[in-house]
Amino acid sequence: MPFAHGAVGGSDAEFINHSCDPNLTMRRIRGRIFLYSFKRIKGGEELTVDYGFRCSCPCRCGSKKCRGTMCHL
Repeated sequence: MPFAHGAVGGSDAEFINHSCDPNLTMRRIRGRIFLYSFKRIKGGEELTVDYGFRCSCPCRCGSKKCRGTMCHL
């Protein structure tokens, strides 16, 4: 069975957006990434995580805590 990427059938990770004030956090355990919530997430609420890019991609997440960049400072 081929490896399933987030954008290629399987994990639905492509539906998780960036936010500077996310409701999910990522943990890498034995080479796999797991997502954990900070709080209860209501049905229909957007799933968000801080991408933590190493480049200075502009951010327009709309959060009151928006840094203006997807880069971890």
